[in-house]
Amino acid sequence: MTIGFLCPSIAIMIHTLLAVMLLTVVIADLRSRRIPNTLVLTGLVLAFIAHTIALASGSVPLAGSTWWAPLAGLLTGLLPLMPLYFLHATGAGDVKLMGMVGAFVGAPTVLSAVLYTLVAGGLLSLVFMLGRGVAAQTLANVRFLLTDWALRASSGQGARLAPLQTTAARLPYAVAIALGTGAALLWPLATP
Repeated sequence: MTIGFLCPSIAIMIHTLLAVMLLTVVIADLRSRRIPNTLVLTGLVLAFIAHTIALASGSVPLAGSTWWAPLAGLLTGLLPLMPLYFLHATGAGDVKLMGMVGAFVGAPTVLSAVLYTLVAGGLLSLVFMLGRGVAAQTLANVRFLLTDWALRASSGQGARLAPLQTTAARLPYAVAIALGTGAALLWPLATP
């Protein structure tokens, strides 16, 4: 095997591990609206093991050719969703899952996955909102958030609004992350 090429069997192994991990997380998220840390941690360990095996075989792993590529992918996957987490627009499990994806696919591909995930998440939100009949509550929640942000921007303080008693619904965002990751692997926006 020439160094610089991804061995087909190793590529299949890495893609299969990632697909199995994403499917498992999607099922867990659909059932409980939570992404278990044990699944994300297992995925991270598998990503680093697969990367090491690919490097040891003389192949370039999916994440990249350096030993630290999964770590760079992990950090690159975490950072774009952190602001959404701090705004309570996504959960910590979603952020960690995107980091796990980054460990598998590397920094350039995870950035594509984030963009595709945001699009998939928006479309999934619309479908979810309309399908569950929670459009009015969702719009009320958005109005609350925009009012809070406007007050913070104008006065430097948060709004003294009562917290929402009812949320529209919790979106299983692992579905959007899985779709976004698949799209990034099929139609990369950046070359690694």
